Amino acid sequence: METKLLLEHAVRIADADTSGDVTAADARIIAFLLENCEFSFPQSAVFFGDCSCETVTRQITWRRQRRFCTDIFTEENRKAVSAGAYSGDPDFGHTAPLWDDILKLGLPGLRARVLELAPENDSVFVQSELLVLDAASAFLKRIAPIAADAGKTELAAGLLHLADHAPETLFQAMQLMFVYYTLQHHFEGTNLRTLGRLDRLFAPFAEKEDPQTVRNLVRDFLREIDTLRAPANIPFMLCGSDASGRDLTNDMSRLILETYTELKPSNTKFHILCTPDTPKDFLRSAFESVKNGANSMVFMNDRMVIESLRKLGETPEAAVNYSVVGCYECGGAEETACTCNARLNLPKALELALHGGCDALTGEKIGADTDGDYPTFEALYDAFCVQVRYLARQAMDITDRYEEKYALLHASPFFTATYPTCLKKGADVYCGYSAAYNNSSLNAIGLATAVDSLAAIRKLVYEDKRMTLDEFIAVLDSNWKDQAVLQGIIRKKYPRYGNGDPAVDALAGSVVKVLSDAVNNVPNAKGGVYRLGLFSIDWCIDYGAQTAASADGRSSGETLSQNTGASFGANRDGTTAHLHSVTAIDASDTANGAIVDLDLHSSAVRGENGTTVLAATLQTYLEKGGFAIHYNVLDTETLEDARVHPENYPNLQVRLCGWNVKFTELSASAQEAFIRRSRYQFR
Repeated sequence: METKLLLEHAVRIADADTSGDVTAADARIIAFLLENCEFSFPQSAVFFGDCSCETVTRQITWRRQRRFCTDIFTEENRKAVSAGAYSGDPDFGHTAPLWDDILKLGLPGLRARVLELAPENDSVFVQSELLVLDAASAFLKRIAPIAADAGKTELAAGLLHLADHAPETLFQAMQLMFVYYTLQHHFEGTNLRTLGRLDRLFAPFAEKEDPQTVRNLVRDFLREIDTLRAPANIPFMLCGSDASGRDLTNDMSRLILETYTELKPSNTKFHILCTPDTPKDFLRSAFESVKNGANSMVFMNDRMVIESLRKLGETPEAAVNYSVVGCYECGGAEETACTCNARLNLPKALELALHGGCDALTGEKIGADTDGDYPTFEALYDAFCVQVRYLARQAMDITDRYEEKYALLHASPFFTATYPTCLKKGADVYCGYSAAYNNSSLNAIGLATAVDSLAAIRKLVYEDKRMTLDEFIAVLDSNWKDQAVLQGIIRKKYPRYGNGDPAVDALAGSVVKVLSDAVNNVPNAKGGVYRLGLFSIDWCIDYGAQTAASADGRSSGETLSQNTGASFGANRDGTTAHLHSVTAIDASDTANGAIVDLDLHSSAVRGENGTTVLAATLQTYLEKGGFAIHYNVLDTETLEDARVHPENYPNLQVRLCGWNVKFTELSASAQEAFIRRSRYQFR
């Protein structure tokens, strides 16, 4: 049945439900899709194929959201969101199913566990779980003959095995990952944002196989996950530690890294969970990959991630067995981290403090009442903190109002089936807030822009007394009209975050502490707590477009600083100083993710010595308590030639926000931005 007809039938099922809880309705929709969707197996498919209904359940959720979420925003909220001060959203993605259980139990084992753990086997919840799991097994049996007819006999045999059994071979384990990914991500419409710790998951199966077979399967697996074309790439993890602190890097870790380096897949990314004992040769191999253009990897500080989750009240076992659920965000075992809920514009908070709570571009009152009379820098900073706390509370209130309605919006039976805690509670992970940890998030954007602006005001107005605060506010309100010299001095001569300046770095640490106190462990509407993140991905562009000129020399509408790094061009004293600034932040307060982007020119990392330089930057960052770091090694001549002759560079990749993209597929303005960055690194 084609997608249009599937959606029409799904809408009828959704509209017929009047229970006030969508658990049963969504189960019926998913079972219908599994029974009636079209399915095909591309010529290149080794493990699985393509379904025709991947948007249906998402459209049902969006439809419900438009119907039931009309009262989320107050009038002030609407003005503030439009002005780019803050926002809040539901998040049914960024999930980490328990892959260990999926591969150990298979679909039949998950079904048996529902009956074993749920308190009432005749409940709507249990019957809904059984309906979708039975429909999934029937679906595999339905499509196996299609695979056989396409000449894919091993694939077809694997599907028939998985319909009734747990995987027994490495091929079947890999195949089940594709099956489960499709069930949750496409049929259920709950974005699946990690494939788990692949090296640990695959190792027991690989031990039973011929080494060459294992190598071939890993190559096929990485090729095929690259065809899924998931938004922001397909993440997985390598290495990490166990409960005793033992490093878990193994032969499979090395094989996956080696194969990734060879293939350079463009829609794959992974996280290397670094411990003090991660083998140095493994990390050097990773940096050789980065230097050669296969750089879709993030280096995570395993110790700091665990510490951040423990500070949220998670058990040692849950914290150690965390997942990275997306770009940089980490969630403990059986946690719904909901890592993209609320957002807060830090430079806008300072803008509001300077204008009595009013937006400088619209004049609308969207912030807290602050009188604008600041005889000292400390008084101004206190007002800034008042605005930060106010914006954070407003953003979390919006998120709470969304999350109070989850039972009306979206159920997730496949995801739920992987969490024993949900089964024991007898409730859907979203509709019943039944995970072990039902958390929410707030991400603060533009840290360096805000810190540099505060530092500039402190020097210009309160220390050097070159202007009064009112005079400087007038300069900002004019967007630096007739003040190009002053703007240049502030940009090029004033102390900036990213250069290891103790006073500026202390200011950054203080701002993050204010954010942590305002966000971390604040109760949410689901019985969980909020978590602070400091990643901005591409929100820094949208929020920058709505932010007036800032005191750091930034013009109105320009992009805000990205993630936890320095503003572009501000880190004048080199990589080590940059990392000293970033690690002035207490990263254990940023469980939702704190990443620094390190751009290096290819001339700085050539040869063995260049690899040593890269490894040294990572060691410095980890030892000083950094959270996560990724690298762009840029070559100006290559980028310029690729812009003119894209046909010669079909797989040239650059790191954009939290994922990799092909350089030749970027817009002209985005290509120019990377070329400027490479020129800066060359200087």
